[in-house]
Amino acid sequence: MEKQKSNYFNIKVYRRHFSRKQTLGFMFFFTLFLILVISISYLVYSNQGLSLNYFEHQPNVDLYVIYENEFKMSNNKSSVKPINPVKFNAILQPIHSCKLSNQSDASPDLVIFVKSALLHFESRNNIRQSWGNSNCFRYSGVRARTLFILGRSGSTDWENSSTQNLVLQEHIKHNDIVQFDFIEDYHNVTYKLIATLDFAINECSSPRFFTLIDDDFMLHPSNLLRTLAEVTETQYLNYIAGDVLRISKPMRFPSNKWYISYSDYPYNLYPPFPTGGTIILSMPVAKLLSVGLRYTKLLPFEDVVIGLILYNLGISPVHLDGVFAVRQSDDHIDLISLHGYGDSSFSLSSWNKLGLQTVCNE
Repeated sequence: MEKQKSNYFNIKVYRRHFSRKQTLGFMFFFTLFLILVISISYLVYSNQGLSLNYFEHQPNVDLYVIYENEFKMSNNKSSVKPINPVKFNAILQPIHSCKLSNQSDASPDLVIFVKSALLHFESRNNIRQSWGNSNCFRYSGVRARTLFILGRSGSTDWENSSTQNLVLQEHIKHNDIVQFDFIEDYHNVTYKLIATLDFAINECSSPRFFTLIDDDFMLHPSNLLRTLAEVTETQYLNYIAGDVLRISKPMRFPSNKWYISYSDYPYNLYPPFPTGGTIILSMPVAKLLSVGLRYTKLLPFEDVVIGLILYNLGISPVHLDGVFAVRQSDDHIDLISLHGYGDSSFSLSSWNKLGLQTVCNE
């Protein structure tokens, strides 16, 4: 009887042990199976879509013809209506927007448009105290102007809000705010691009170059000027540069920050584009982009839209090793711009490491 009990107990222990091993084994292989399915699904799903060769802005639209007609008084008119005839009005803009000061008739050679958010007061002040100071460029004989681009609040009574009042006071004090009537929102960054380029072309006729930069980037004025000085007259006509992504795929999973649906973008690849944090471009390219934006379907990502227009124009963006969209060491010898300076104290301390205070304060 005792032997039977012992055998029964051993069988129960064995079964329990065997059951646990079975469960763990099942879970392990099931997890591997799920990973395999997800990986295969991602590869298949992300590679679906039309070839970029099928892309075009609008049928029968020649952007160069429209450009020639608008900016060079050509008689070759286009009868095709734009799909984005949007215009944004400036709520606030500086007196003599593209003059070096209220007292000066001199026009800048370079205008830096800083894409900023309404509440980033401290970031804007830091930029004014560092690389946004026009003295940082004057020592090289280059006349530069820094302007901050803002949208408006989405609240119903935004005009009377405390935030708008603070922006107004900042505008009165510094005379470097350009605020437009679109709502400030991550999904409206393409609107900010349209408004900025239209403003640049209509209000600033003399600059040879523009720089579009986010307010959480740090700019190295000397290295930027060195880069611009190396642009030949031939390159100038089609010059647009930055941290260029040559091959990138649309994100198709809805949970991804950069998700885009097939209906919005049916192609399997993005064309080469300079990432939006820092883009350097010539006046002719600014004009071409302003035309292209009217005839291109707008997407949530302004840098991709720029890439699509360049692709249609046959312009290849120039990659600059000194533009870092991802955080790097701030002592890089060829640093042009660097992302990751949202925190104000960190921004100024990093700026001081560049040793340009003497030049910029002269």
